[in-house]
Amino acid sequence: MKQLFAAFIILLSLLAAVSSASADSRVPKPTIVPKDQWGSMKEGEFYNNFPFDPYSQGPIGDPRAVTIHHTASPEGTHPPNQEEDKKKLLIIQHMHVGKGWGDVGYHFLIGSDGTIYQGRPLPWMGTHAPPNSYNIGMNVIGDFHTKEYPSSVQLDAVIRLGAWLCDTYDIDPLSKIDIYGQTNFGVVGHRDWSATACPGDRFYALMPTIREQIHANLLSKAPAYDSRTWCNQYLPQALLAGQTYHLPFTVRNTGFVMWSWMNLIGLTSAGPDLIGVDAPNLLEKEDVQPLANRVWQISIKAGAPGMQRMSLQMMESDRKFGPELAWDARVIPADGFVSQWLVIAPFDAKTPDAAYATDYFQGKPIDMLDVMDPASETAHGYKVTGEYSSGERNYRGEDGERVKENGRYYRGEETFKMSAKGIHSAEVVLRRLIDADTRDQDATVYLDGVRFKKWTYPGMEMSRQWRNMDLIIPSNRVFHKDSVDVRVKSDGTVQWGNTSFRYTLLDSAEPLVAPRSGEKFGKAAWKPWKSSAGICDLSTMYPKAESGAAYMVVYVKSPLTKYIELRTGYNGWVKAWVNGVPAVSGKATVAGFPDTLKREALLKRGWNRVLVKVSLEPGMKDLYVRLCEKDGQPIKGLIYSLEPMNTSTGDQELVAMNRP
Repeated sequence: MKQLFAAFIILLSLLAAVSSASADSRVPKPTIVPKDQWGSMKEGEFYNNFPFDPYSQGPIGDPRAVTIHHTASPEGTHPPNQEEDKKKLLIIQHMHVGKGWGDVGYHFLIGSDGTIYQGRPLPWMGTHAPPNSYNIGMNVIGDFHTKEYPSSVQLDAVIRLGAWLCDTYDIDPLSKIDIYGQTNFGVVGHRDWSATACPGDRFYALMPTIREQIHANLLSKAPAYDSRTWCNQYLPQALLAGQTYHLPFTVRNTGFVMWSWMNLIGLTSAGPDLIGVDAPNLLEKEDVQPLANRVWQISIKAGAPGMQRMSLQMMESDRKFGPELAWDARVIPADGFVSQWLVIAPFDAKTPDAAYATDYFQGKPIDMLDVMDPASETAHGYKVTGEYSSGERNYRGEDGERVKENGRYYRGEETFKMSAKGIHSAEVVLRRLIDADTRDQDATVYLDGVRFKKWTYPGMEMSRQWRNMDLIIPSNRVFHKDSVDVRVKSDGTVQWGNTSFRYTLLDSAEPLVAPRSGEKFGKAAWKPWKSSAGICDLSTMYPKAESGAAYMVVYVKSPLTKYIELRTGYNGWVKAWVNGVPAVSGKATVAGFPDTLKREALLKRGWNRVLVKVSLEPGMKDLYVRLCEKDGQPIKGLIYSLEPMNTSTGDQELVAMNRP
């Protein structure tokens, strides 16, 4: 306890020194020893058969947090010795590269004498404490759980480095931030993200004071007057002519002077098309502290079709400061959107109508391989070659804890045979149920011995989550075959946590009978509906629906066979098919605007069917759907109809594509 108390005294003395620092300049960058000066691995080198690749985890994104660790093992260097520290850095780097992480997992490491060493280069993502996106990792050499205490020079380095990082990336150490649903301070210890002892009890007890010191450092090194602005949020790139949109707009005070209602600080439009700001100035008695946010509700009205420049600017007592916040938006004519549909009452998963949704929109299973079932493995000739294990994996983490994982793990190849009998549609789907972990994984897929394509499964930052990964296969690769031989060759690192449990081959065919007005499925009936000005107001279409799934269909006659783009916008889940081929599947994470999701689709000469499925939840309202050229221009000559037959021209009834 005496040593811990001494550490607090050291921090308090450092705080006093920081508070009296000069206010003439911003936080200076501390001296950082580059990788080539501490003996780091180099490109082209391997360890334990894994390559050194600092960029393997992808970009970090705009950093929001700094996470502090301790090495635990190896322990600190006594007395301080730079050469011994460098050897330990290489040990840590080898351990992390040997796990397939590409490089040392931390962006910075602090030695026994307070020297700061470069680790994983910014702006590339590390592997230190999920979430790794938007999260900078800093590691201090030593075991600060029960064996050691951080020294004064190490604490000073943590504060200097932390202050520079927070200043550079506009991180407030005392404010709460959110990454993938987890809320924490801007500067935290590893254990604030997950169940771990890191950075040790003795170091973690100092975290509140460290945050205070970093914040004091930021304020003390600020210019005498600095009121800057910063914005990082979604801005609509496409708008519907004549439509008014409402959205929140977040501005951050990244300067070091408080914004006060007495100074009349607020937003103002720099152009005629931002027609309203709900709270143009700060409210009475309201202040915005340094490194804090203010949210305004703004209204945007789209004018005539064409490109328009939208802009906002920050004002203080009618004096502009900070950058102008501007973006370009394309205003689209209302007649470019599908405005008439056959719609059907929403389905609830608790009713038998759920079977319709499954068959109609998810595809018909042709064959299924259950990897965990020996009988299914034998029937499909399932084999795994390469590095493989099954059951429980135990290892000692870099922070000293014992870690366990369960499942099947491999780095190598899977081979199996899938039945292809009974396939009718233009495309089939090979679906893989996986348990995705913290990194992206790649595999190469071979069909009947011929390389087909690369298959990528995006990783999850927060925690493992079961999900389906779909590989779209043109039906000409499997037509007229009783079976198809599949080989999945994993690329890169061991697939720890990316555990394959099931493969399913599905026919993505639609129903044999095209929907018509008045036809029923169970209690639900198809009926015509026309939207106004290209907007499908789902609250009008389904006034009593609060949850479930809704379906819409329209028939489109094209003068040519050509590839086009199907573009949608909706603030919920939306899927779309063109002639049975999946075209759009995804969720816009922002308010619904046109052209949020864009995918290529094939229109065939004559009549085509466009199907749309949307999720219905409270607050989900406007849906936009349009067919256009790949550059966004309208397609000439398209005819829309609610019926799959045009009797005036003698066209034949539209039937599902590629059906016998």
